[in-house]
Amino acid sequence: MSNNSPDLQGADSPPAMYTEEDARTAISALALTNNQDAEAVTDSQGEAVDDDTLLFAPLTQSEVDNCAFSSWYPNFSRVTFKSEIIRPLDAEFVKYLLSDGVFVPGQKRMEYHGELEEFGSSNGSDWSDSDDGGDVVEDISSTTAEISRRIELLGGSAFPRTTWSAPTDADWASTTSTLECKTPQDVYWLLKASTKIAKDLLNERYPALASVEPELVLRKWANLHPSMVFRCFVRNNSLIGISQVDVQFHKFLSEMSADIEQKLQKFFAAHASKFPSESYCYDVYVARTVDRVLVMDFEPWSYSVDSCLFEWRELCTTAQFLGLRLFPEGVNPLGHFSAKYSSSRFPIEMTADAYHASVATMIERMKSEQP
Repeated sequence: MSNNSPDLQGADSPPAMYTEEDARTAISALALTNNQDAEAVTDSQGEAVDDDTLLFAPLTQSEVDNCAFSSWYPNFSRVTFKSEIIRPLDAEFVKYLLSDGVFVPGQKRMEYHGELEEFGSSNGSDWSDSDDGGDVVEDISSTTAEISRRIELLGGSAFPRTTWSAPTDADWASTTSTLECKTPQDVYWLLKASTKIAKDLLNERYPALASVEPELVLRKWANLHPSMVFRCFVRNNSLIGISQVDVQFHKFLSEMSADIEQKLQKFFAAHASKFPSESYCYDVYVARTVDRVLVMDFEPWSYSVDSCLFEWRELCTTAQFLGLRLFPEGVNPLGHFSAKYSSSRFPIEMTADAYHASVATMIERMKSEQP
């Protein structure tokens, strides 16, 4: 994909010095963009563009295929987390994942007729077995056995994903609020509760392109600190920006900013630049204890991808390396990003602790009904 822009500075360019004031200014502009019409910019032909989506060329099949996990993993296996890919998936297993309700094989479908209490728990009188659903009829025993075997190969704990997505919108369905899975049943709870996974299986994420055979991926579990996850943006084969993904201020990050930026520029030059697309995004984890960078995922250059602490319009129009952007001190992330990050999350007017407590009670109740 080409944007007809000047050559950008790449991995050999000197690190752009990070300042909190720069980040504060940029985030204020981003908040303005999220809440009202922003000043128009021009596209590569010099025409005014009010809609940021018009800055993007339509995705091609190859750009999407390149980001499928099984496409990039073999070439980056040495710089990412050990993973197991299960494909093709049995038709019965896909049918089970797409069926209504959050339930695991062998249990009856449970219906809840009361209201989820924000504070406290129900006395259980509102629960009943479904009379029309009966036992789960899909036979997924072979897939269950395979998932169990692959989890063991990964050391006993894994986190699941499918072709393009991880069920990060379904952490509410886990009593631990993480994506760690030790059994096939743990995997099923997360996959069935995730809208992202359903879109992958239904080929709804890229509906204008040809469907892709779904795959289940199990990745070796690791306790990652959210503050050390960064999103890198590459346009026309040049690294143009790096953003902290976690929308919280961490003082130690500003102290490490020059080192982090240098590491990620070197990682791009040595590894990520070999990705076959010209423009793309990728997430990395910077391990503090072992001084190592690991790639987490690749995404196409698309407006549907979260631009984090950047505006897409600056990423699409810049002629220079924008450097590393960190979340500054004294900025309320909820006030600036509530609209941007509220999708598939618990209601912001409900406290997280109360919500997770209520959902955990519901899940434990459903699990206790299993034979």
